[in-house]
Amino acid sequence: MPITLHPASEFSTVQLIALINASYRDYATPIHFQPAQFDFFVRSHDILLAHSLVAREGERLIGLVLLGRRGSRGWVSGLGVAPDHRGQGVARALMSAVMEKAQRLGLTQLQLEVLSDNLHARNLYESLGWRLGRELLVWERDEDQGPLPIHRERAVTMPPRALLEAHFDAWHETRPCWQREKATLLHYADAGMRGWAIVRDEIPVAYVLGFPPREGRMHLMDVAVDPAVGYKSAGRAMIQNLHTLFRTTTQLPNEPVESSLNFLFAAMGYRVTLRQHEMTVDL
Repeated sequence: MPITLHPASEFSTVQLIALINASYRDYATPIHFQPAQFDFFVRSHDILLAHSLVAREGERLIGLVLLGRRGSRGWVSGLGVAPDHRGQGVARALMSAVMEKAQRLGLTQLQLEVLSDNLHARNLYESLGWRLGRELLVWERDEDQGPLPIHRERAVTMPPRALLEAHFDAWHETRPCWQREKATLLHYADAGMRGWAIVRDEIPVAYVLGFPPREGRMHLMDVAVDPAVGYKSAGRAMIQNLHTLFRTTTQLPNEPVESSLNFLFAAMGYRVTLRQHEMTVDL
């Protein structure tokens, strides 16, 4: 039976999440979206469902690729194929078609993230003209590692939107990945994300943005330090405060390998649990 490609906007949220959950069930980092989570993911990452694609064989949905847009840049995510249809050219067809769609939209570059050890996917993308870029590290500190020393300074709660607007651009020495860009985080600021800061002389010098612990795990969305102060001073105080406030397993995704904050996470007992690479293609 022939495989056809259709705009993702033709299908319901329930159909799309059933497809993506099934496609990523056996992945190294499984995905299990609920409808509200998927709808928020689409909004916060600027996904264009009308230009994202679903592969269908007869009446069955067998593959999906999502396309996000910010200005002239695009982001490809969620490329997945049902396990029993892998190795049949579905992923290549989806990626080739979404690249053509992006070009017709006037985008000049696409980016994506791929697990560093997913050689099959990397080879596919490279065969379509994608270039391997910088490495991204997923850091985690387990609850059973015990508390960090209590710092003499105390972090204060601050509105995450205010921290982003005032300090995000100046405090990031390296370009963040799409999921941690300011445009993404501003959506999370309106969806329950919280902010904590180290304040000296009434001025923030470091902040952490994240969600309160849930099911024994805390997800951080951003960590930033005033470069004029330095991560050894303000950054250490911020992380020690975080683990005084919340004694739980904590994860920060996709920190660029060249970021000086990696020294801070290593010093605080975090370990790298996953490595990804950005890949880009010019259109």
